[in-house]
Amino acid sequence: MKPIRLIHDGREALWRITEAEREKLFRMLFHRYPNSEWGTFFRFGYRRTRWGILVTWVDALKPEAGDLDRHSPLVEFRPAYIRRALAALESDELGVGVIHSHPQGCAPVASSADDDMDRYFAEEFERFGNGRPYASLIVARNAERKPSFSGRIFDRGEWLPVKKVLVSGEQLFSENAWADSDRLSHEPEILNGTTQERLAQLLGTDAPRRLRHAVVGVIGCSGTGSPAIHLLARAEVGELVLVDPGRFKLSGHQRNHASRHADLTIKPGPWKIALASRLVQEVCPSTKVTGFVGDLLDEVVLDELLRCDLILGCSDSNYARAALGDIATHYLVPVLDLAVQMRAAHGILQEQIGEIALYAPGLPCPWCRGRVDVNGIRYETATETERIFLADAAADAERRGVDGAQYWGGTPPPELTVGHLTTTVGAMGAGYAQNMLLGSAKLPHSRFQFDLGFSSLGVVSDERPPRQACACQSSIGHSDQARADRSVSRPSHWPKPICS
Repeated sequence: MKPIRLIHDGREALWRITEAEREKLFRMLFHRYPNSEWGTFFRFGYRRTRWGILVTWVDALKPEAGDLDRHSPLVEFRPAYIRRALAALESDELGVGVIHSHPQGCAPVASSADDDMDRYFAEEFERFGNGRPYASLIVARNAERKPSFSGRIFDRGEWLPVKKVLVSGEQLFSENAWADSDRLSHEPEILNGTTQERLAQLLGTDAPRRLRHAVVGVIGCSGTGSPAIHLLARAEVGELVLVDPGRFKLSGHQRNHASRHADLTIKPGPWKIALASRLVQEVCPSTKVTGFVGDLLDEVVLDELLRCDLILGCSDSNYARAALGDIATHYLVPVLDLAVQMRAAHGILQEQIGEIALYAPGLPCPWCRGRVDVNGIRYETATETERIFLADAAADAERRGVDGAQYWGGTPPPELTVGHLTTTVGAMGAGYAQNMLLGSAKLPHSRFQFDLGFSSLGVVSDERPPRQACACQSSIGHSDQARADRSVSRPSHWPKPICS
């Protein structure tokens, strides 16, 4: 039979896995190295997107005694093991795929036997899974034990190539498929006399190249978002996915790094996305910007965020924080969430608090940390008519001697912040993001707060473990198949997003 042909129309597949699961998987796949192969079926979540398909690792359906032929140097799946994989397809909505190793010295390129296996499993798994995709991945190690991979996803009659694997943990790894990795590794290194000379001297000549291939999402492009965007552009990050639904207001000029004095005369105010895109173009024209006048609850926006190595949350709203927690858990995209709070009395600052929290697979989600208020979400996602109705219902309840808070928690007070604090926290977020992308330093705490007015900045950390009963611990990597566990959905009255 002819080799399996992959599509070449620009669509591709992306594979996401946590660092802990990757280490466990490699220990299993390479335990017969260097001469013999090993493999396993695995479960995965998935999402079909505009750019292709996302596959997120859930767990391995580990082979039991007798499931694979240990006397064969190749991977041979026996009937009982195949039946267990088919049964897994019928037990939930997740997909099932195959991953196996090739011996040392053999590239991770599909053989004719691999093609035959994949054709058979693709047909069987699609039938038993009611049209779900099938994933096939091959990994190998060279003499220096450096891993490489190739992969393909069968979906709706087509084979999509797996171009990249993103590994999330205390640091982030982005690995390109074997066919592309050699070409990318021969890109010119950053030499003296360039804008990234200091970075190369500090962290090595490979650091600028890794940033040029990174994709970072930023939710919110004003107080904390704009300084983060500014610094990520100066670091020459390859692409920024920017999301903000709002227009620039006069009061934002004090803390928005992207605004100019001339913008104050434009009525209505320009979209904040337009200002952020202009800033990036002026600072680093090579940085690609994918911008949305919209919200991270928009499905088209979510598609683009799932391509990101990590996301910076700079909106400080309840519904956005809840949604970012879902993205981190369900789609394995780490999120650095930034927040600020200032309080003053009689002209004297009482609080200048900044907060940075990491939301990632296995860590506590915003609900576990008590960082989401249900009444806040209700207010933020309600129509004006709904707000008036609930306020009237609460007032009527109070007149009857009943607690009106069950109807309406009141209008949240405005968050009053100024540029020195928002810039500080935004810059720190950009710095931690680069450290994670480069593996150059770890976040000191998974969540911490500090106060600019306190001795030693009054740093307080939050190291509480996740709540085991929380859905964030049972749906890691379930992608779209965890829709029922999403914290918040897009209100129907919100305007459609605009791609800038």
